[in-house]
Amino acid sequence: MKKTKEKLTFHIITSKIFSVGAPMVISEILGRKHSIFIFDEKNLPENNIILKCDVLIDMSTITSEEFYRVLNKDILKLKKEGVSVPLVVDPPIAVIKSLNKQMTHELFKELVPESYVLTGLDNKEKIEKFKNDKFVVVKPLQGWWGEGVEKLSLQEALRKHIKSEGLIIQRHIPSDLGVGRIVTLCYKEDFEIAASYLRISKSWKVAVNTDYKCIRHEVTGGLRDFAKSVSVRSGLYLNGIDYIYYKGRYILLETNAVPAMKEPLEAFGINIPKKLLNHIERNIRR
Repeated sequence: MKKTKEKLTFHIITSKIFSVGAPMVISEILGRKHSIFIFDEKNLPENNIILKCDVLIDMSTITSEEFYRVLNKDILKLKKEGVSVPLVVDPPIAVIKSLNKQMTHELFKELVPESYVLTGLDNKEKIEKFKNDKFVVVKPLQGWWGEGVEKLSLQEALRKHIKSEGLIIQRHIPSDLGVGRIVTLCYKEDFEIAASYLRISKSWKVAVNTDYKCIRHEVTGGLRDFAKSVSVRSGLYLNGIDYIYYKGRYILLETNAVPAMKEPLEAFGINIPKKLLNHIERNIRR
């Protein structure tokens, strides 16, 4: 399908935190002569106004499941009434599943490391499921960029988290190559890999406060199949998939709505907003 030449109306929900990614997307939209309205996540209008557009792009830091459930309900209501709804980047339910690591792990049980939610009730039993492992990883149910993620020995985990709740404990699996990041675009049958690279760090993890370098990573058939499966099942239109490769197998760490856009541009000259807009324009009327 050819790119649309018509003028589209974009609505963007954003936050001051995304001081790089959002302006990159906004600049690309304006450069194509489309209309754009920007909503601050802390001062949003009613959903009927937010949804009155051709394309809605969520680049916010909103973590409220209630917000996304209501937004999804209003989208379904408009559909039922026969009213045109926008192409949404990203669909509300997909965002919820991406934000909540417990839901992510339930959705991809066969792809993620063995994991359990710490509830403060039976943590000893859950922690001791890893008694034969040298280390475990403990992380928040919600979080970004490795914040709050710990690698602990079993005894440290027992001492520190025997009564913890709202955390996930999982098997620590070292990476053979580094932490992979693959950025995908997916709408119905139109799947595209926008960028694929490895984050290499001397630390055991890649986080906002660790030094690491990015190197391009070739997309083999196996990696493409893995990325497509994760992308389709997650429901995210724009997805930053983090994974490791260990003993011949791709292991999913997490999916990310609003993935980093500056990083692939600076490291490899890959313009994610341009790829995103190309993808949107060819799918807007499907």
